[in-house]
This record gives sequence, structure tokens and C-alpha cells, in this order.
Amino acid sequence: MTVDIRVIRAGRMYRYFLRETVVGDGRRLARTPLRDAQEQAGVPVGRWTGRGLAALGLGPGEEVTEAQLRNLFGERGRHPYSDRIEADRLAAGDSPREAFKAGALGRRVTVTGVDFVFRPQPTIYLLWAFGDEETRRVIEAAHEYAIERVLEWIEDEVAVIRYGRDGIYRVRPPGGLVAARFRHYEARSGRPLLHDHVLLSVKGQRLDGKWGSIHTLALHENTVAASALYNELVVAEVCEALGLATEPRTVTPGRRPVMEIAGVPHELIRWTARRSDQIAACLAELEEEYVTAVDDDGELKFLPVVSERARAKLNRIAARKTRPPKRKTQPLAQLRVWWKVSAILTSKVAADVIDSLLEHARAAAAAIRARPRSRRRGPPPDRRCRRLRAPVRHCPARSRSPHPAHPLNPRSLRNRQPTASPSALTVGRIAAR
Repeated sequence: MTVDIRVIRAGRMYRYFLRETVVGDGRRLARTPLRDAQEQAGVPVGRWTGRGLAALGLGPGEEVTEAQLRNLFGERGRHPYSDRIEADRLAAGDSPREAFKAGALGRRVTVTGVDFVFRPQPTIYLLWAFGDEETRRVIEAAHEYAIERVLEWIEDEVAVIRYGRDGIYRVRPPGGLVAARFRHYEARSGRPLLHDHVLLSVKGQRLDGKWGSIHTLALHENTVAASALYNELVVAEVCEALGLATEPRTVTPGRRPVMEIAGVPHELIRWTARRSDQIAACLAELEEEYVTAVDDDGELKFLPVVSERARAKLNRIAARKTRPPKRKTQPLAQLRVWWKVSAILTSKVAADVIDSLLEHARAAAAAIRARPRSRRRGPPPDRRCRRLRAPVRHCPARSRSPHPAHPLNPRSLRNRQPTASPSALTVGRIAAR
């Protein structure tokens, strides 16, 4: 999946996010101001997003400060400006208890948010890593656009505020939700990996103006659908803007192939998948130990076949066992130079292919467009892209219903056949967003 989810709890987990995640997964020194730490790490500052910002006195794209993060995620769900609100109420003559209550967003909670990680397909972030500045800006704009549309879908079709005894009442947050977005450039292995951490607050406002908490189980249940929707949106935007096309790529033998940008060598994809290879090797060893484990009586402890549920747990164990220590973060310009040198030396891909990766992808797209229409299964690309945007664009009209909508079917989005991109959308339109 290209979208992962993890809960944020007040306390040690929040401090981990504040110490590492918001500074590009680096290591923030004690007593270093957030803005200075982000500049030293070479990552951009965090930005607020979501339709619920207006209710909190925030605006889209505003810089995320440490005090706002601490109040909203670290203080069990308080107003981002609760310090100012509390000081004003105390100055007006309110008691400390009344002033503290004025800065609260409903009841205090332990789970203060969820961390969504959005990352495009490997072929897209390889084009981002080895392309010129214009290509990089176009891909980042497509990435941000897809994140915004997925958040809109979550606000309108997924998020539910439960209240009343045993959560018997469920409503959509009519004013939307609030999230802080942080940009990262690399994986733990040092390979290129464009991805954003979107810290989504669980706080939402009901129709009566009271604040409640959204049900995080619904977010977990729709993560696969969110990943499928994000994939389709970012691929459609990149293909339209850069004149590219997609083709199926088999990741795991015997499983459904994934759609990737045509023309990007598979050797480059393998070059970025060093962590995946390490996890796969460790997983094979763990599975062997699992099926051969015996108890004190010499009987097999488990079935001789590894179930999907057991394999998922073993995969998480393998990921933890092979996780390398975090590297010191570097500015993007230095990373792009190092990536290109490393790929030329170790990926077994010719240097001229890496230097002109976008041109190779466009040539592959031209070959796909030259195929007879009968060999291209699926709807025409322009109609396909309109259908992708329609459910998201018209979500607000359906969000007034208090009943949960049917989740998006991820299988219908994953089963895409190779398509060529339409030429109607220009690079300038997406770069201007």
C-alpha cells in the first residue's frame, strides 16, 4: 500500500513525533526550536490542511508551530491556541478552572490523532529524484493534490463522530477535519522516497457546535481504499502533466500486478527496494522457524501452513529486526546528487538512461499510444480521469447523511489496465496549483 496509518497518543508517542517525524525523521537536539531544526535537516516546515481549520482560527497552508502541535496532539486534544485563550480568560477575571476549560475541544482523549503516510509509486518518485526542477515541482504538486482529494474523501465519506451512551449516535463532522502535513525526502536506507506524514487530529465539531472525537476504527478500515484512491489520483495527474502512461508490474508472483509508470527500468525499482529485500529474507527465516516450532512434547506448535494473519505479524517482526538506524538528514539538493551517483554505480542501469529518465518514460508512453485501440482494455483515459475525480468532487452533497456511506471499493481501482495519457492537461496547470 502507498498509504499507511498509525495512531498518535499523548505522551511518549507524541514526543517521538515531535522529536523525529516533524524534522524529516532526523534526530532533533534538545531545546532546539522547531523551525531551526527543520532548517538544519533541510526539510520544509509543516503546513496546516483540512476544511476544519477555520473553526480553530487557522488557515490552509499556514506554518505549523511547536506550541500548536503540543496543544492539539500532546495535551490530549486542546485548542491549538489554548495558551492564548486561557491567558485571555484569566485576564478577564475567570477562574483557572474556567479558563482551562475554555481552551479544551470537548473531552480530553488519549488517542489524539492518526499519522497517515502518503507516498507515490516507486516509478513516480524515481522520476522525481532524477528529473529536473520542473519535473520535481510537477510531481510534488500532483502528490499534494492527491493528498488533498483523499482527505476530502475521508472528511465526507469516512470520518464519523460518535457520541452518546456507547457511541449510539454517529454524525459526520460537517466542518471538516484538521491535519498537519510534513514532507520527507528519503527512506531509512537513504534511497529516494518522497512521502508526507499527515497528522490528522481526531477532534471534529458536530452540528450543535460541540466538539467530539472521530472513530479511528473507521479510518483503519478504509486505509486500503484511501491508498487505492491516492494511487489513481497521483498517477492520473502525473501522466496527464508529463505525457506518460502506465503498465502492470508484478511485485509478488501469483498476486495481482500493480500499475507503474511505463519506461522506468525495473533495475532502478530494485535499487530502491533494498529494505524490501532485507525484510523478505528475514521473513523467509521467520516462516521457517514458525512451521518447524515444537512444544515441550515434540508436537508442532502451529499449523504447517503460515496463514495470512500470521504472515502479516511475522512481516512486522521482520521489518523491526532489519530496521537500520536513522541517518543524518541532508538537504534535498545534496540528496539528489548522491542518489544519481549511487544509482549509476550500483543499479546496473546506464548513466544516460538515468540522466534522461523522463524522455525514456515518454517514449514508452508514445509506444503505448501507438497501439491499436482494441489492444487497450478499459475506458479512454480522459473519461477515466473524469470518473476518478467525480466521487471526490461531489462528496459534500452526500456528507449531510448521518449514516456511514459504503466504503470505496479498492479492487475496482487497482484493476487498471495500461493506458496512455491524454494531452489536454498541460504542465502549467498542475504546477500552478
